[in-house]
Amino acid sequence: MNYYICEIKDSKNNLIKIALVNEIIGVSSKFVKKNIEGNFLGYSKFKDKLYPVITIPENKEFILKFFLIYNSFAFGVSSIIKNIEVSEIEKFNSETLEQFPHLRIFSGYFELDNEEIFVFNVNKVYEELPANFVVKNVEKDKEKKEDIINPNVFVIDNKYSILRNKIINIIDSSTFCSFKHGEFDGFIEYKNKIYNVIKTSEKAKWIVVGEKVALLCEKIDFVYGEIFDSQDKKFLRIDNKTLPILE
Repeated sequence: MNYYICEIKDSKNNLIKIALVNEIIGVSSKFVKKNIEGNFLGYSKFKDKLYPVITIPENKEFILKFFLIYNSFAFGVSSIIKNIEVSEIEKFNSETLEQFPHLRIFSGYFELDNEEIFVFNVNKVYEELPANFVVKNVEKDKEKKEDIINPNVFVIDNKYSILRNKIINIIDSSTFCSFKHGEFDGFIEYKNKIYNVIKTSEKAKWIVVGEKVALLCEKIDFVYGEIFDSQDKKFLRIDNKTLPILE
């Protein structure tokens, strides 16, 4: 089967890596806060509908930036790492589940890069959806009043940030030419133009091509943050930290 490998980060920067079956109808980055009682976090807006948001049921404050949209709900994660095919997953036996009942939210696990990835049990969610899990149509006359958070900045390996309108493209790392000069680690040629490249990870997979510089990176997060100026430079404030914004 096909799965999305995702990370969920809490407010103390602890990471949980899980797999979600690829039965989604889309992905959204829009979260609508609601003053509601019940066992979901709010709504994610996708194609003029509002989907109740859930995530793994732990007593932690999670930082959710992306929402995988299923037919009846949305699942919130911090980042989506990649999409893979898995031929077989290991199931938990009854003795394991009796000893560790918190594992019942997972249907099993598989190994990836010498790491055990737990598979979230989406079918169990469908079976146990409460009555207040209702997908709603967006009311056009009230849409502007919703507290919708739209991502505005790409964060690169938690080291740099680039405004969304300053990014030309995101490509794979195969075109990178290593050549250390000054603050740069190499260069690429993209559409007949040379861009200096800054490497932000030793396990780089992607190149983010900006208007003036490119970043060779491993992880890209699309987030909302506060942008401010200091000494003629722009900075991003997010999750109690400050990152430079590359122009």
